[in-house]
Parts: sequence; structure tokens; C-alpha cells
Amino acid sequence: MSELTKEVGDLKEMVMLSLMEKESATQRLKAVSLTSEMDQASDKVTNALFVALNKDENVNVRLAALEALKPYVSKSTVRLKLIESIEEQASPLVQVALAELMVTMQEKRSVDQLRQLLKDERVPKEVKYKISESIKVLI
Repeated sequence: MSELTKEVGDLKEMVMLSLMEKESATQRLKAVSLTSEMDQASDKVTNALFVALNKDENVNVRLAALEALKPYVSKSTVRLKLIESIEEQASPLVQVALAELMVTMQEKRSVDQLRQLLKDERVPKEVKYKISESIKVLI
């Protein structure tokens, strides 16, 4: 039985990674949602989620990837990559979502990255306000 469970998990992982390569944002969203059906995400899966979070052109895919990574924030590597992802984001929605996640995780190491967003002229004023509020909570 455990052998079959492992095979099903491996198959889900293979399907997820394959769907992440698709041109359609809908297919990539399906790929991200598949991770919620996995008991444990391998490094390949979390790496694919970080690629989606940092590089996907669709904001909904990036937000879904961030949501899919939340169950793994207890891993130090995931936490560090999330902090590094802050500077990769151009979308105000993703910037705010990451700032909120940093507060939820009480991740004080993210303060420098968040402060960099405050210096960025492309970041909307409302987003800067939300980020500065997050920084206050973290400090």
C-alpha cells in the first residue's frame, strides 16, 4: 500500500511539473493547485513553485504559488527563498501578500528587503504604506 501511495505521489509531482511548463495560465494554475494534494512537496516541487512565484507573467499564478508555498514555511530554505523573492516582485498584489506573509511568519530577516521596496519609485503609495506597516510590526 505504501508503495502505491508513493507512486501516486510521484505521478502527481510529474504531472505538476509538466503542467508548469504549459503556455496557458489556467494549466499553470492547475499545476500549482496539485501541490495541495501532495503529502510532502519535494525540492523539485518547491523549486517549481518559486519559479512560478518569481518569474510567471500571470499575477494569479504567482499568488497561487505563494499560497502553495505557505505549508512549507517551517523549512528554513523555503523561508529564505521567500525573503529573496520580495525583491523579484513587480506586482503590488504579490508585494503586499509577501509582506503579510512575513508578518505572519514573524520573519524579521525580511525587513531589509521590504525597506528596499519602500525606496522603489514604481511601488504605489498605498502599497508602500502597507509595507511600512508590516515593517513596524516586524521590528
